[in-house]
Amino acid sequence: MSSRRGVDALQDGPARIFFSNRLAAIGFAIIVMFASMVVVHPLLLNTLWSGQESVYDPLIGNDAPIVAATVVERVTDPGTEISLVAARTADITANVGDVVEVRIQPAPPSGIHWLGTDVFGRDVFSMLLAGAWPTFVVGLTAAIVSAAVAVVVSIASATFKGSTDRVLSRVSDVLLLLPAPLAMIILAGGAGGDFLTPLTFGITYGALAGASTAAIVLRSHALAIVERPFIDAARVSGAHGWYLARKHLLPHMVPLAAVTMVSAVVGAVVAHGFASWLAYSDDLTNWGAMMFVAIGFSALQGTFAWNVLIAGAGAISLFCAGFYLVSLGLKDVAYRGGETQQATRRPGWARRLEMSS
Repeated sequence: MSSRRGVDALQDGPARIFFSNRLAAIGFAIIVMFASMVVVHPLLLNTLWSGQESVYDPLIGNDAPIVAATVVERVTDPGTEISLVAARTADITANVGDVVEVRIQPAPPSGIHWLGTDVFGRDVFSMLLAGAWPTFVVGLTAAIVSAAVAVVVSIASATFKGSTDRVLSRVSDVLLLLPAPLAMIILAGGAGGDFLTPLTFGITYGALAGASTAAIVLRSHALAIVERPFIDAARVSGAHGWYLARKHLLPHMVPLAAVTMVSAVVGAVVAHGFASWLAYSDDLTNWGAMMFVAIGFSALQGTFAWNVLIAGAGAISLFCAGFYLVSLGLKDVAYRGGETQQATRRPGWARRLEMSS
């Protein structure tokens, strides 16, 4: 049975293996959708929304409708009443019983604002599109850095062993005591929060995650590879050190490193969104900040901004789900790709015999 799978894997390329997993294909479509949002937002601002920055700008836009409302101590009808606290944010002289003109914030979805507006009258759809860029910066930066760090650490441990392996293993064990998502939230909430732009957030997260969890996973894989016969043959022929690592070990690490990259994206995006939700980030155009505004400022308007909270939380969840589903396809590629390598090592007459049987 295993030989039959190896023959099937030999006939399929990585792309075909990946897209044969329907969940992975769905995840890929989700990622493409979010990637298109990065392009669509500036395109809309320069075409359909051109000259309407006061309406659709994700930071300073304001297009809340104005209505007359009665000032009350406790709001029972949000359509015709406004709390005293909220009324005095618009008119400091307002008192209970007065009729004041107020802006409906947040406003429900409409033809102009597809997802409504937030508590400051900003278009939620525009905010959602604008949040795609910093999310991709955080996620992809964390993925690349974590994979690079994990591969270097694991290959160094497996190649040189001895004191090198012991030191790197102890570093990974120590970093496990403070997981990367929690470390980033603590760092963002402290003195280090000033320099944590989306780029530096992703780099820092990637370094921490790559040197801890990812390094431990890849190290075990690397140690298993160096015990294989072809590594012994390479050593006998004179290969050693970084040459052995670069030419013989690295190619076998890439598939598993790709899977760890996807995991890093999910962790980094969730950590960044949570840090923004706690107001630990100066980056205001991200989905975590949308959730912070929805929860933190809704009390001022006397109504909760469910449309903003659902948009921000839903975007983060769907974005992470897309990368998780992609990881399932990458695992298939890594597994069946290994079978392909095993199949190609067999003599040609053996492969032809299996394919004809």
